[in-house]
Parts: sequence; structure tokens; C-alpha cells
Amino acid sequence: MPFSHLSTDADVILVYPRTGVDLGATIAPPHGLLSLAAPLLHKGYKVRIIDQRVDPLWRAHLTDALQKRPVCVGISTMTGTQIAFALEAAKLVRETVGGKVPLVWGGAHPSSLPEQTVESEYVDIVCSGEGDITFVELVDALAGHKPLNGVSGIVFKDGGAVVTTPARPLLDVELLFPTPWELIDVEKYIHRDFYLKNTYRSMDIGQTSRGCPFLCGFCSSASLRQRRWRAMSIEKSLEVILEPVKRFKLDSIWIRDDEFYISPERVHGICEGIINSGIKLRWYSSGTRVDVFNRSSSGLLEIIKRSGADTLKLGAESGSDRILKLMNKGICRADTLKANLKARDHGIIPVYALIIGFPTETFEDIHQTIGLFVQLKRENPRAQFELIGAYTALPKTPLYDLAIEHGLKPPQRLEDWVDWLSDDYDLTGQKLPWFTARQREYIGNITYMSLLANASGNAVNSIGDHFLRNLLKFFITPVSHFERFKLIRRWYQWAPEMQVIRRVRQAVFYKKESSGPA
Repeated sequence: MPFSHLSTDADVILVYPRTGVDLGATIAPPHGLLSLAAPLLHKGYKVRIIDQRVDPLWRAHLTDALQKRPVCVGISTMTGTQIAFALEAAKLVRETVGGKVPLVWGGAHPSSLPEQTVESEYVDIVCSGEGDITFVELVDALAGHKPLNGVSGIVFKDGGAVVTTPARPLLDVELLFPTPWELIDVEKYIHRDFYLKNTYRSMDIGQTSRGCPFLCGFCSSASLRQRRWRAMSIEKSLEVILEPVKRFKLDSIWIRDDEFYISPERVHGICEGIINSGIKLRWYSSGTRVDVFNRSSSGLLEIIKRSGADTLKLGAESGSDRILKLMNKGICRADTLKANLKARDHGIIPVYALIIGFPTETFEDIHQTIGLFVQLKRENPRAQFELIGAYTALPKTPLYDLAIEHGLKPPQRLEDWVDWLSDDYDLTGQKLPWFTARQREYIGNITYMSLLANASGNAVNSIGDHFLRNLLKFFITPVSHFERFKLIRRWYQWAPEMQVIRRVRQAVFYKKESSGPA
């Protein structure tokens, strides 16, 4: 078997690459890597986490750590820009130690396309799916020179062959170890929040549940986790929430559950626990379904709000009922409008996510989504928005095959996925081939206009440096008002300023180091 020459030194290096949009509150702790590290520490391994987003000297630190010949280097990545920065790290490992230290990739993208990913010369092994148990068994096998085919949930190279081991069952989240916060500089992940005004020490504290039982066509979560929602008990959830709040003196948090509000009884118990703790806290979760919110009782919404969750992120997705049905969202436009009024009446600030550019979508559908944006804001002035994102077909999502039927030609190599961005102009037509070049330009304009009209101000507000925050607000505020004015009137067909803004954004956020991949 490969890698039998390894030292028995048990050190493990875990790398979290830049994402391309690493500013203020967008920089959350690398929870996937922390979750992998916890069982390794429990078994006595020494673990080092290197986060490119917060460590400007990551290359030097990685090079130095490699001198100890660790058992392996683990790299986590999503589809798109993050792969480019992951490849930078992998290339540095190869340049420093050659093939003497195996490169193990995991995360959303390798889990979706494990066989294609492992074909890259910069990948030796892929952990597919949840890696908490898989990775520690893999490290044991590598450190002990044991056959890798005894580890479930991996894909690896064995000579010229690619070997896929049996899939690993989903784990019991109640058995997860506590987050090993000591492995990172937590202060680098504490920011002013995007949406929770007048908070100053906010952080993403991780998950209290995993998975999602729904099957939205654009999302890979359900397929990667078999549509199974697994929640921690109320007691364990409160430990996950309150321990970092007390330890790091946080005044607000983000809970990154895919679906936090599925069980009303569990939500009630957690909110009651937060209130009874006596800790004054503001918080919100990753997402809330519109229909789940509409079914919530006034009593439940009241205790949610009293616990500090006066802001809820709602997945509206589209203003077109036809497109909502296409994506199998399970809601209609009227449901979103109902939720908006319900949030207003209960003093809750809704934050909406919208998407355009689906296969078969017309500009009449897109105009309905812009119209929904306008109506939501008109009927509830406190409503917030992320951006009107451009649809990107991702592997292992329900709409992926439909996208291919309509001309999508996905990349055939890991390296070619680096430009698979969800919010950039599709200049080549690779990602949105069902639209003409002019239509793709319009979609890009709408995306950037919505970004400037909504999300940019919140992003700037999360920057900790007072001088930089106010300087950027001085420039961003008039631009934001101007682009919102244009978006409301659907003036997206002529937007020469978008080209300038796009180039600036690319230069600032998506630049690669000179030694990185082209």
C-alpha cells in the first residue's frame, strides 16, 4: 500500500484555504477542521491548523510545520475559488517534501466528486462525506502503515488504480467532542456582525444539528447528508452555544445549522435555556424556511425573540412560482410575502436570499424576483437582503442533471473548477449556457447591483477597524443608494460601472499569489 515509508510521528496539519471573499464577519472559524481535530486530540495526536484567511505568513508556517514530517496534510475546500487557494497549499507541500507526506482532501467539493478530485497530482486521498470518524481512522492507518482499504469513506490512489472504499454511515451528533478552540486564535474570528446592529463581539460558534430533510434543487446539503436531519439534544446544544459565549465574552453569535427551526419543541427548549442562563445575547442561524416560519406559533416567536434572535435569515429564493416549483422549494411567492408581514408584526428582522439564472428561467421570471425584492422592502422597511445571486450548478444537487440537459459542460479536472463562481459574470457561457451572452451580462449586472445595494454595506459595517470602516462607508453608501435605485427600476441593461467594480472586486478578493496556480 502507498505511504508505508511514513514516520510514526503523529502530527497532523490541517489547512483551510482562502475563499475569495474574506472580509470582516465573512471570516468564520474553520469549523470543519476543528471538528476533524477534536477526535485526533482525544487520541493523543498533535494537530496544527493553518488558516490562509487570517495568517498572512501561512506559507512560512506550513513550510516550517512540514519539516516534522507529519502523518498527512488535510485540506478542506468548497467548489470554486477556494480550490485555487487549496491548490496553492498542496503545491507548496509537494515542493517542500515531495510525495513523502500524503495530501488528504475533504469538504463539499471533494465529497461531491471524489474520484475526479483524487485524479489530480496534488491529491492522494479524499475523505468523502463527514470526516470526523473517517479522518481519525485514516490517520491511524497512515501512522501505523496499515492498508487504507480498511478505512470506510475514502477514495485513494493505489499505484495506477483509484480505490473507493464503502461509504461511511452518518454519525451520531450527540457524540461529537467539544470544539478545540485552543487550536486557533479565536480573536481573529470575532467581528462586528453583518445584521445584528450595535454588536461588537460576534462569532460563528458552529452547529447544533447537521443535515436537511428538504430537497431544494440548487443545494447539495441534502444529497451529501442523505436528507437526514440530526440534532443535538437541548442540553448539548446549550453547551455548544453558551460555552464560547462565556469563554470569549461574545455579545452575539451565528449558529450555522442548515435547519435550526425544524423542531419547535427543541427550539423552545434552547431559547428557554439561553434566557435562563442570564446571558444577554443576540443571535441568528444560517437559514429558516419560509413555510416553517409561517407555521410557528406566536408563543414560539416570542420566546425566540426574547432569547435574542430578533433577526432571521429566510430562504425566499425566487419571486416566480414556476421557478420555485422547478427548484422543488415547497413554497410559493405568497408564502414569502406572508412571512414578511408576520416578521414585521412580531418585530423580527427578516434577511432574504434570492437566486436567478436557473435552466428555463426567463427574464419575466427574473423580473418577478426583482419585484419580490421591491415588495418585501416596501411592506417591511426593516427587511434585509443578501444578494440576488446567479445560479451555479453544483455536483450532487437535484438540478445538476437538468443543467447538463440544457447545455452545461462541467469541468473534467479539479483544477478547472477554480472559476466556478456563483456571483460573477459568466463571460464564456460555461455555467449558464441556456442564456445568450447579452443575457448573461444582464444577470451579472443584476447580481453586482444587488450586492452593492444590500450586502456591501453590511459587510463594511462588520469591519473592526474604525477608520477603515468609516472610510469605506463614505465611498460605499452613495454607490449603494445609486445601485438600489437602478435595481428597483430594472435598469440593468446599461451598467458600464459594473465592469469597473467587477475588476476591483477581482483584484482585491480573488487575487492569487504568484506561486499559485494560474
